[in-house]
Amino acid sequence: MLFLHPIMGLKSRIANRILDSKLSLVAREKKFFNLDSAQTAGILWQIDQKESFDRVNDELVKAGIKVTGLCYFPLRKATIQEGIIGFSRKQTNYWTEVPNVDLVDDFIHQKFDLLIDLTGQKYFPMVYINALSEATFKIGYAGSSSNYFDLNIDFQESPETSQLADQILYYLKRINKTTIE
Repeated sequence: MLFLHPIMGLKSRIANRILDSKLSLVAREKKFFNLDSAQTAGILWQIDQKESFDRVNDELVKAGIKVTGLCYFPLRKATIQEGIIGFSRKQTNYWTEVPNVDLVDDFIHQKFDLLIDLTGQKYFPMVYINALSEATFKIGYAGSSSNYFDLNIDFQESPETSQLADQILYYLKRINKTTIE
């Protein structure tokens, strides 16, 4: 197993070079949005985060925001359940894990007011989507990885998804408010 470490490092360097080359082509307007001012939102999530996704989705819909979710299934043999918009590791490049499915490109190029990342950036395909997204305001937890967020939720330790969802909603209810309830 010792021989796998250099290969994984090489795969990671190749993937990051591809991402860096594409980042220079991304031009997006940055602006703060909250639950009162946003009209559209994209939510990145993993299949094991359905409960947190549903809670954030419900809050956004209740605020009158049109939501598009994109789910990632980190297993190569995963089958995408009916009613879930998403992609699996099987639909990424074997070497770089760059997603090679049209719905990812469509998601990246949607000009959402908000992009909410519930994944904690555990998987490169989600980092890739977040980094290249043309969303106006990006929010999530980056941990120790590269930070492509406009608002990074910070925790002492890697948070549970429910904690991250709570904090994201907390800040989206309060950011740029003239009065705090």
